[in-house]
Amino acid sequence: MKNIKLTKTKFVWALLGSIAFVACSYDYGLPQDKNDDQANASEDIVVPANMKFVHPGLLHSKEDFDRMKTNVANNVDPWLAGYNKMISNSHASATYVMKGPVATLIRGGGSKEEPASDNYSTAMNDAHAAYLTAIRWKITGDVAYANKSIQILNAWAATCTRISGDSNKALGAGIYGYQFANAAEIMRDYSGWNVADLAKFKKWMLDVFYPVNYDFLQTHYNTCSSHYWANWDLCNLASIMSIAVLNDDVAKYTYVINYLMKGAGNGQLIKAINYVHPKGANDDIDLGQIQEAGRDQGHALMVVGLLGTIAQMADTQGLDIYGYKDNLILKGAEYEAKFNYARLAVPFNKYTNCDNITHTTAADDAARGQIRPAWERIYNYYTVKKGIKARYVKMAKDLAYPEGGSGEYDPNSGGYDDLGFGTLLYSR
Repeated sequence: MKNIKLTKTKFVWALLGSIAFVACSYDYGLPQDKNDDQANASEDIVVPANMKFVHPGLLHSKEDFDRMKTNVANNVDPWLAGYNKMISNSHASATYVMKGPVATLIRGGGSKEEPASDNYSTAMNDAHAAYLTAIRWKITGDVAYANKSIQILNAWAATCTRISGDSNKALGAGIYGYQFANAAEIMRDYSGWNVADLAKFKKWMLDVFYPVNYDFLQTHYNTCSSHYWANWDLCNLASIMSIAVLNDDVAKYTYVINYLMKGAGNGQLIKAINYVHPKGANDDIDLGQIQEAGRDQGHALMVVGLLGTIAQMADTQGLDIYGYKDNLILKGAEYEAKFNYARLAVPFNKYTNCDNITHTTAADDAARGQIRPAWERIYNYYTVKKGIKARYVKMAKDLAYPEGGSGEYDPNSGGYDDLGFGTLLYSR
């Protein structure tokens, strides 16, 4: 490196400039890897100060449940095929045996911060079971499923008092936070859920999950802003968004939307999808490069699922995250689907994070092509509802038809990152 001489005046101005950049980027961030047209802040989504939440109001609305119930009752595909897929999973059974609860939920155990072993599989299984039995109750009206769901939710709220581990505790708080909250949001209008128990559950989410979510997003545990990959930010944003709706908390909901627009970390949407490549001759749309695409495909596909989850939950409340920046999430999904399922090459813009980790190509690793139950949600919104052709997303959707989940594609944690079963839940 060449030696650079600075006068005293130039040094002072350079120092002040550096301080100003760090100060402004800590809370809201500036897009680091973006196309010029992404810099226009006029597209930012704003939460109305007097916003009133609709319920159920996370991944599914009353209209969604009415559609599922009617089509399953009338034996109409693809809903019937999706329903049969869901009820074949043990997590959707009224006789499901809980794996938890535990007093301390541990992800990142066996570490200096938490010597005890991981036990997060208890939450990952039980959250899915609470969610699937809640859906089965909504479709069938059978209270056996409703009672199973609230049995799980009440047990966790009565027992679990903290989340522990090394930095991975943020993943536990984020993933299982949004999943438990989605189950509770479905069950909130069940007359058999005691009012005091519902209130206790809502407070549990605020006391146990939310503090870990918020602390991670605010501090990134004293690392530089792009140290943690996009999925870390996104799952914690999904958790706070879900907790906010469950508790009718406009301030927390606004925090999430503002972070998606201008956040310091890789959960900011134009950092999670950090470069848009013009469409090629055989592409339907431009392709959005996922921040984790050069890392490995398992995590890049996880990002697609989390982006769809957040956009779907926002859509239920009338906010158009799906359409942000000219359908940016669809472009990211199409990029990943082309590389993973069409098995075609994708362009790649060199990416370097704040730790000087550099990627120069999409990762062609063992996870390439793995099934993740995230595609029906994206396909049905963009292609069926909005009429936007996206051939690679359709290919991904078709490969998993009817879409399953809850450990079916991977018995480990990755098989539980998304709540899945989109053929039933999102077909239009």
